[in-house]
Amino acid sequence: MSRKHRDPRDARAAIDRYEYVLATGQHDQVYRVHQEAFAELSDEQRVDLRARLSAEIAAEADRPIDDRVETLARVATDLEAARPGTLPRALGPLLPVVAGSIMASPVAIALFPYDYAAGTEQWATGAEEDGEFF
Repeated sequence: MSRKHRDPRDARAAIDRYEYVLATGQHDQVYRVHQEAFAELSDEQRVDLRARLSAEIAAEADRPIDDRVETLARVATDLEAARPGTLPRALGPLLPVVAGSIMASPVAIALFPYDYAAGTEQWATGAEEDGEFF
C-alpha cells in the first residue's frame, strides 16, 4: 500500500502512540525520538516546524534560533515538558508525519508495553477479554 493511500486509522494509531511517548517517555528519550523524526523532515518542513514552535512560545529567548534538527528537537521537547499536550496541536499538519517517523524509532518502540508498537489487537482489546495470551 502506498503512503498516498494509507488508511487514516494508521495515522490515528501513530498519533496515539506518539502521544503515549510524550506522556510516558523521559525527557532525554523524547528528545532523541524528536531528533530522529525531525531529521527525516524536508528543509521546508523544518522551516514550518520552527515557525509553529515559535508561535507557541512567548519568550523570544526560548524560541528556536535556527532550523537545525538538534535545536528543533530541544525546543519541541522543552515545550511539551513545560506545557503537556501542546506539541501535538502545535505540529498541525506535520503531526502525522512526525508521529509516523517516531513510530519507527527504536527508542519509541522500547517505551511501548507488549506489542503496542506493533499495532496488535492485544493492546486494543484489553486484558478483560479472552485473547490468544489469556
